[in-house]
Amino acid sequence: MTSVRDDAVGQLIRREEVLEICYWYHGEGFGTVFTTSALRPFLNVGEASIEAALDELAQQGCLESVSGGFRLTDAGRKSGGRLFAESFADFQHGGHGECNAGCCDEEHDHAGPLSPDEA
Repeated sequence: MTSVRDDAVGQLIRREEVLEICYWYHGEGFGTVFTTSALRPFLNVGEASIEAALDELAQQGCLESVSGGFRLTDAGRKSGGRLFAESFADFQHGGHGECNAGCCDEEHDHAGPLSPDEA
């Protein structure tokens, strides 16, 4: 049996996933108007869940209803960008040997700034 809390958390997660996909979709140049059928290949949920998430995002001001679907608002673009950046933050760090500072020859924490000795 699914609890009300689980349903609420699931809805929140779906809304965030849909918003993040809308941001990515727009950024990749696939279009500026989002429909359930356009987003469906990128999400592992049914069309009814996607449609509900799109409607909820429109009610929250992240999307606006336009002819043929939905479009990101400025608030939606900012929120979607933040979610997208958070999702891929771990992939944005250079791997071993990828930095130009030459610090990969020695031990260095790439998350922090170079010390004066490393610079």
